[in-house]
Amino acid sequence: MGISKREMGIVVVMLTGVVLAVLNQTLLSPALPAIMADMGVEQTTVQWLTSGYSLTEAVAISLSAYLIGRFNTRQLYVGGFVIFTAGSLLAALAPSFPLLLAGRVLQAACTGAVMPMVFTVILLIFPREKRGSAMGIISLVIGFAPAVGPSVSGLLVDSVGWRALFFVVTTLSFAVLIASAAMLRNYGEFRRTKLDLPSALMSALGLVCLLYGLSSLTSTVNVLVNIALIAGGILILGLYVRRQLKLPEPMLNVRILGTRKYAIAVSAIVFLQAVLIGSGVIMPLYVQGVLGHSATVTGFLMLPGAVAGALVGFASGRLFDRFGARKTLLPGALLMVLAGICLIVLSDSSPLALVCLAYTLLGVGLQYSTTPLN
Repeated sequence: MGISKREMGIVVVMLTGVVLAVLNQTLLSPALPAIMADMGVEQTTVQWLTSGYSLTEAVAISLSAYLIGRFNTRQLYVGGFVIFTAGSLLAALAPSFPLLLAGRVLQAACTGAVMPMVFTVILLIFPREKRGSAMGIISLVIGFAPAVGPSVSGLLVDSVGWRALFFVVTTLSFAVLIASAAMLRNYGEFRRTKLDLPSALMSALGLVCLLYGLSSLTSTVNVLVNIALIAGGILILGLYVRRQLKLPEPMLNVRILGTRKYAIAVSAIVFLQAVLIGSGVIMPLYVQGVLGHSATVTGFLMLPGAVAGALVGFASGRLFDRFGARKTLLPGALLMVLAGICLIVLSDSSPLALVCLAYTLLGVGLQYSTTPLN
C-alpha cells in the first residue's frame, strides 16, 4: 500500500495493542455470571464492569485531543500500557468487587486515551485512496479478538475460574508493553491544546450521573433519586456543550456536529456501540441464567457471529472504497433488522440454533455497518 517498513512496524505494534484492548472487553462477557456468584453481587452491580468501563473510556476519549498534543506517540502508547497492565493485575488479584471495578477503570482509561491516537496515526500512514481498505484490514484484525475471546473465556471460566482471564490479559499486556517500548517510534506532529479542567470535570460528572441514573432506573428503590440523577446529568452535559461553544480552544469541538452528515454518522456509531455492548452483556446472562447452559457453551455460541463479523468488516471496507457509505450501510442495516426479529421471539425454551443465528446476524450487521462509518 506504499508505506515503509518503519511505518508498517508502527501499524503492527499499535494494532497488537488494539487487539488486546478489544480482547479484554470481549473476554469478560461469558464470565459475568461467575463473577456475580463469586463476589456475591447482583446483575445491576456486575454490569458496572462493562458500563463503568464504557463510562471511563468515554471520559478518557474526551481528553484524548489534549493527551495527543501533550505527549508524543511513543510516550502516550507506552505510558498507557503501563496503566493497562497495572489495572489488569489489580483485577486479577482483586479480593472485592470495588477493587475489581477499579482495575477495569484503569484498563478503560488506557483504552480511551490510546485508541483515538492509534486510529489517527494509522489513517495518517495510509494514503487517502486506500483508507477504506485499511479500515477493512483493521476491522479484520480487530475482529479476531471477539472471534476467539468468548470461546476462550468460556473454557477458562469453566476449567480454571474467571480470575484466569485477567492473568492472561496481564501477561499479554506486559508483552505488548515490552514490545512497544523496544520497537515503537514517534510518528506525526500534533497541535498542543490546553486542558480545560472545568470541562473535564463537567464531562465526567455529567456522564456519571446520567449512566448511574439510567442503570439504576429499574430499581424500585429511590426512583425519584435516579430520575434526578438523569436530569442532572443531562443538564451538566448541556452546560458542558455550551462551554465548548464559547471556548476559543474547546476540549471537544462540538461545532462539527452542526455538519449534517457528520452528526448522522456519530449518532449511528453511538447506536451501534450501544447494541454491541448491550448484546455482549445480555447474551451470556440469557444463555447461562435463563437457558441454563455453561460459560463454555456461551462462548462457542458467540463464536460464529464474531468470526463472520470480522470477515464482513474486511469486505465492507473494500466496498466502501468502491461504492461509498450509503450502499455499504444498507445490507448491514437489513441484517440487524432480521437479527432484531429473531431476538424478539427468544424465550426460556428457545433452541440454541436460533440464539446462535440471531447473534450471528447481529454480529455481521454490526460489522458491516460500523466499518464505513469509521
